[in-house]
Amino acid sequence: MYKVALCEDEQAFFEAQEKICRDILEKLNIGYSISVFESSAAFWTAFSKGARYDLILLDIIMDKINGMELAQKIRGYDSDAAIVFITSSPEFAMQSYDVSALHYLMKPLNGDKLEEIVKSDYERRFRRQFIIIKSGTQNLRISASDIVCFENVGRRVMLTLTDGGTVDCSGKLTEIWEGLPKETFIRCHVGYIVNLKNIKKLTRTEAVSVSGKTIPVSRVYSQAAQTTFMKQMWEV
Repeated sequence: MYKVALCEDEQAFFEAQEKICRDILEKLNIGYSISVFESSAAFWTAFSKGARYDLILLDIIMDKINGMELAQKIRGYDSDAAIVFITSSPEFAMQSYDVSALHYLMKPLNGDKLEEIVKSDYERRFRRQFIIIKSGTQNLRISASDIVCFENVGRRVMLTLTDGGTVDCSGKLTEIWEGLPKETFIRCHVGYIVNLKNIKKLTRTEAVSVSGKTIPVSRVYSQAAQTTFMKQMWEV
């Protein structure tokens, strides 16, 4: 599911922007959810509790925390989300590069331009990122962006999702590892594989996911995990 957050503190604008977003996503036949926040504080409350989004549409001029400051805070935890500024002022355009913003759009929102951005971002970052998981007699198609980790639990492998859900997987952890994209998924322990894009903190001994799950990191895998983590932190 393509998860969109819209943060806009002027009601007239966020209602219009939400409708444009829904129309675009339905036109492109993309499974989606949209979360609307009427202040930067409301967004940050949800984000700091583990909510994550694929596309974040931010107004810049807002009370308390402006959109640029909010984007800087977001980047401290999530290097992968696509950030698009939608604003009435062009003065922050150059600063948008500092937070690796995907685009900078002026109000009123140009729906055709946003459609191009959404289509490109979805194609580039999500449509191809699905993992086929065998669970019993079923083959499940799961978005890689929704996966936190795979772990050995007794004689079975359990997959944990960002929403806290779990899936029992057939086969061995080493067999699952063979089919995963290595730029995102790493072995951090003999009994664990993690999706680094959903890890917000990594030390020599543990990884903490965006949902708060703590995953052990063994000495054997620690250096490689740290190297890959730092590399993907700076990739846009």
